[in-house]
Amino acid sequence: MRSFVRLADTTLKWGTLAMTGAFIGCVLVQIYARLFLATAPSWTEEAARLCFVLAIAFAAGPALKRDAYVYFDFLYDRLPPGARRWLTLTIDLLTVALFLLFLYHAVAFTAMGTVERSPTLQFPMAIAFGSMVVLALSVLLYAVDRLRTYKSPRP
Repeated sequence: MRSFVRLADTTLKWGTLAMTGAFIGCVLVQIYARLFLATAPSWTEEAARLCFVLAIAFAAGPALKRDAYVYFDFLYDRLPPGARRWLTLTIDLLTVALFLLFLYHAVAFTAMGTVERSPTLQFPMAIAFGSMVVLALSVLLYAVDRLRTYKSPRP
């Protein structure tokens, strides 16, 4: 499992960087076109939106792994260590349950996108909808890995 998590780390990191770079590129093309051309290409907004959504999908799991989400410290810090561990375990179990349900519906949603096409770029919308599958799988991977290793995300 450790080697699979390392492979996922690398893949998700590079996916996040690539999609963020593509997003920035699309926005720069749009800015340039609005400033220096008679009309801006219509595809840049849709491409930027797709790149942004994919960047978020790739980054969601690693954010969970690195504890980059918001905590409500006013409650958590007042709890005794045993209650913190119990609360953290409960949150991780609920995260797994939520994202299993999310994954089920994301797969169905992505399947619906196979018959739709994007308005300007004309790619199958399953590509855009598939970002939700990537997000669910990456969060599930890191939540299950955290449960498997029994590490509390916070001291």
